[in-house]
Amino acid sequence: MRFLRNFAETRPFLFVVALVIVQPILAVPFIAYVKLTGSSITPLQLIIPTVQSVFILWLIWAMGWMKMSGLTGQVRNAHLLIYPALVHFIPALIYGSVAISAGWVLFYFLAVLATGISEEGVTRGVAVPLLAKYGKWAAILIAAVIFSASHLTNAFIEDFSALQWVDKFGATFGFAVLYGALFLRTGSLLPLIFLHTLNDYVYVTSGTAGPFVAEAIDIRLHMAIAAANVLVGLYLLMGVTDEDLTLRKAPAAAGDSGGR
Repeated sequence: MRFLRNFAETRPFLFVVALVIVQPILAVPFIAYVKLTGSSITPLQLIIPTVQSVFILWLIWAMGWMKMSGLTGQVRNAHLLIYPALVHFIPALIYGSVAISAGWVLFYFLAVLATGISEEGVTRGVAVPLLAKYGKWAAILIAAVIFSASHLTNAFIEDFSALQWVDKFGATFGFAVLYGALFLRTGSLLPLIFLHTLNDYVYVTSGTAGPFVAEAIDIRLHMAIAAANVLVGLYLLMGVTDEDLTLRKAPAAAGDSGGR
């Protein structure tokens, strides 16, 4: 672990990129098993993000980054969470909801919860603090680009038009800028995991994304939400103080043991 910590603290960008690459690789054995046995791929929608979330939580703990990653400590500026909480309900307010059996409701709730833990753990809990040595703007924007680019790997399994891929990148980028700024302002990863889960769950239950799609969300609306998220995120980022940034930096830089 000492080698990994040294690598993370001296070459944070490369470490974050490597971590983002390793995360999906964890899914390979499970996908290979399903392909070889002809089993249903549906359970993997829960199994894979669960394995990935366990991995990232273990890594944060083993590296002594619990406090740095916002998994311990207090939540500051909780009022700033109102905006994303409201925005995440827009698909449901406009498109309503689709009928889903109780079993699938629970299954996909657990699946998006595991996804929220793994994605927030990597791109906010680890990436932003490590990249904070470059300053708050670089930390948030670089982490947002990496987060958005990682979602483009879906090109291997989804058939989207060029416009749809632009929309996908823009939506995830706006999401990442907003959440990155909220992470620095609130000092906690826990509410972001909850909000991330809420966001994905609303898309699934409203039938605008996921396995129960009834009507995809209008791209114009989707991109408008993304633009709003970027603007709000950048505005919130302007209010990030040196103290906020110092508290989130890697332990070696901040003189923190990491909360272990």
